[in-house]
Amino acid sequence: MKSSLQGTDSLIYVEKQSDGLNIHIPKVSKSMSGAYKCITNFEGQQYVQTHTIEAYDPLYFINAAEVQHIMESQDSRINCEARGEYPPLITWHKGEENALVEIQNSEKYSITKEGLIVRNVTTEDGGTYKCTAMVMVTGEEVDRFIKVEVMTVPIIQDIIGIPNTIVMLGSKLSVECIAEAKPQPEYIWNKVYTGPNDEGNQTWKQVANTLIFDDIKGYDAGYYECTAYNMAGNSTSGALIEVLVPPEIFGFDNMTAEEGTNIKIACEALGIPKPNITVTTSIFDSDENGEKHTELPLDWSFVVERYHKGVYYCNAINEVGNASKTMYLTVLHKPYFEYPTEDLWGWNGKVFNLSCSHESEPPSVISWRFQGNEIPTAEQVELNKQLIEKLNNAQEQYLPVNIDENFLYGVYECVAKNAYGEATKTITLKKGFVPSVVNNVTIEQQAATSITFSIQEPSEYEGPEVIGYTAEYDQAANYEITHIHLNRTWAINRPFKLEKLKPNTTHHVKFAAINEAGTGPWSETLVFETLERSVPEPPVLDSDYVQIESPDNVLKWKAPADNGDSIDYYAVRYCPVDDDSDGELCGEERIGENTEFNLSSLEHNTTYFVEIIAHNAQGNSTPSNITLITAALSTHNTLGLLSAGAIIGIAVVVVVICLVLLDLVLCAWRKQGIIATCCSKKTKDDELKSRDEKGLLRDNGDLEDCHKRPDKGHKEYEYNKSTGIITGKHSAV
Repeated sequence: MKSSLQGTDSLIYVEKQSDGLNIHIPKVSKSMSGAYKCITNFEGQQYVQTHTIEAYDPLYFINAAEVQHIMESQDSRINCEARGEYPPLITWHKGEENALVEIQNSEKYSITKEGLIVRNVTTEDGGTYKCTAMVMVTGEEVDRFIKVEVMTVPIIQDIIGIPNTIVMLGSKLSVECIAEAKPQPEYIWNKVYTGPNDEGNQTWKQVANTLIFDDIKGYDAGYYECTAYNMAGNSTSGALIEVLVPPEIFGFDNMTAEEGTNIKIACEALGIPKPNITVTTSIFDSDENGEKHTELPLDWSFVVERYHKGVYYCNAINEVGNASKTMYLTVLHKPYFEYPTEDLWGWNGKVFNLSCSHESEPPSVISWRFQGNEIPTAEQVELNKQLIEKLNNAQEQYLPVNIDENFLYGVYECVAKNAYGEATKTITLKKGFVPSVVNNVTIEQQAATSITFSIQEPSEYEGPEVIGYTAEYDQAANYEITHIHLNRTWAINRPFKLEKLKPNTTHHVKFAAINEAGTGPWSETLVFETLERSVPEPPVLDSDYVQIESPDNVLKWKAPADNGDSIDYYAVRYCPVDDDSDGELCGEERIGENTEFNLSSLEHNTTYFVEIIAHNAQGNSTPSNITLITAALSTHNTLGLLSAGAIIGIAVVVVVICLVLLDLVLCAWRKQGIIATCCSKKTKDDELKSRDEKGLLRDNGDLEDCHKRPDKGHKEYEYNKSTGIITGKHSAV
């Protein structure tokens, strides 16, 4: 039975049950808060039970729009406030419902009661955010998903003219303004007028972000501004539109000038817009072994030197087209020698040409004369006549010289002369001698089978410079047996090293210097003793780092000096550089006397530290170290990594599969083959078993039974597959 509670809203009612009285509040409001008493009398005694109900307002959001915008590159706030009976706790997450990431206070985020502050907003900060409000006292919790879009101020990326912002009169032109922003911007085009003469009829129209000219006029030229704007702001940029005329060059004709005079090289060109004019010339660049273009000032005035001669280029260019023209400058000058003096060495048998090479404009006349060293005048005059005859027979500007015993050394002069002057080249031809004796030789490095010397170049002689050395050496005991000894010759910049010597033995050696004139006298004999036999020298590597290009490559080194005992093997130890396992991945191999190590056993694309040790009967050498990077594994090399056994196994499997397939074809087509034979045999065995059960196949001992069962006409036959003849079984036919 239901009845309303006195003194309260009619929504509150009580309901009597068999075991008591219940109060029901279908819709709780804050006004219903308070103490509710249940009073009952029993056996003259009153009982009271009090229930306190505390109602509170529901938790709800304010200022929490489901779509909000934040500003790029600024600190922005995503608004989300909640109200309730008790101050709610606000938490934030980012992402979709099934992939939420909690947001906490950090350098990037700050959670406030008004919302979430995002610092230095970027486009990655856009997306879905979840704002959760909860009251710990009541356990109430509400969520609000907010879609956040990052607003960006329009940035004009480019203004593109189609085909170009520089066009010919009467052309069609479209100018597109391209900007990036969120949300998408709107566009406004305006022409910037610079004066009263700049205004004219407007022939352009705007379609969206594009400025369109169907037939451009001269007064359409000018500066146009594009403004892109949205809720976040705006930006403006512009483009200059020009109506163009191709360039045309005036003047710039060939010129001739005398050295030392003042001239001006100028190039003029007209065009709209004003063309860019450059004047260049070609000069020889020894570094690049060819000609190099050098740009010159416009209207260049200068004093002419001989090196100014050559081709000059004028280039005029604007957005419409270009024009070019060449001009040659001829410089008239007296002869010029690059090297006016030259010293040469000569000796009997030497053949060469005395050079009188020079520059002159116009070409010059060449004459030779000889200034002897204390020779009679008559003899000098006769020699000069011979020089003139040689010059007449010589080619171009070279005088052939063949030195013999009667050759006269001295000063030869070449005189070149033209209308603008003359120049002289002096060639001093001196008799050259072989180098003097080598006086200063010291031992730099000594071993059991080798020795290295330091040689001071002899200087007390007149002749060409030293280009090498030769040595005669042998064991001391051999000098008492023979006059034929070992020889060794070195170029000037090579280490002066003797090798393959006998250990612990006294040797003699003497040196002589070599130049183009010949070999100088022998030095005094130097006596030295090689060291006793010892461990080999370290293996010789070309570098301490190498990157292997191919998996098939090998690491090579040069065999070192064995110091008296032959090298019997090399030990190679290799460890991955990134190995942290205390050498567990290191490998070591002995490879005999071979001076190369196959890298096929090493991991691909791995850096290794490698040590190489040479060993002989005396022990191990000092290690030689190298760091190498093995080649990466390429696809086309994968087959090469299969072992020979694997390749043979694959081949066998392929052959077996082919045979099985062939046998299946024969079985299906001709009822022949291994499979067909097996099937036929099985059928035949089944028939024989069946016949045996019927008593058709019995031993001869059962003749009595045979007589009891007369022949019913059963006969056995055999079929010959090759002839097709059927014969009775056991027949003699």
